[in-house]
Amino acid sequence: MHPGTKLAYIGPANGHGVFARTFIPKGSLIYVLDPFDIVIAPDDPRNDDPLYEEMLTTYAYTEPNGNRILCWDHGRFMNHCCQPNTLSTGYGFEIAIRDIQEGEEVTDHYALLNLEYTMELHCGKPGCNGRIVPGELSIHHEWMDARIKEALLELRNVPQPLFTLLDPSTKAALEVFLDHGEGYRPVLSLQGPLRKAM
Repeated sequence: MHPGTKLAYIGPANGHGVFARTFIPKGSLIYVLDPFDIVIAPDDPRNDDPLYEEMLTTYAYTEPNGNRILCWDHGRFMNHCCQPNTLSTGYGFEIAIRDIQEGEEVTDHYALLNLEYTMELHCGKPGCNGRIVPGELSIHHEWMDARIKEALLELRNVPQPLFTLLDPSTKAALEVFLDHGEGYRPVLSLQGPLRKAM
């Protein structure tokens, strides 16, 4: 998680959330999978163990290959917003799609997380959808890709404390897109099969 963020309690509806400790400019990498994150493969018995079910359902996201990722840091507490200030990208990281002010909650859009169940939403923004359902990425991908492409163009212009965590193939793919405008990885590439019907 970006070092300019912190965890804070919001209230009973949303629990905890992630907030900016400092100004975070558009184009900043906000979250990158790192070696401390817990990767749970689809055939891992913890997926079906009642002891872990609530933790994984509440805090893990699912990659297109079916792996569930449980962030070791406060990244797992990022809340949904229908008008988010970050988005998960097809490159496997989250990026700030606009400037985030000090003290502002850092939010993502849960259509990008391969949800396995319908979730009631409490973002409180005008036009909040009220709920999100599995497979909803197909409704939102066009505006998301447009905002991500704009943010990626700022990537080289702002400090990137998480850049060293990107793997070499991701860095190379980003270079191709930034230098030549080719090979963009759309958010639909994040869509994966549901682990099980809910």
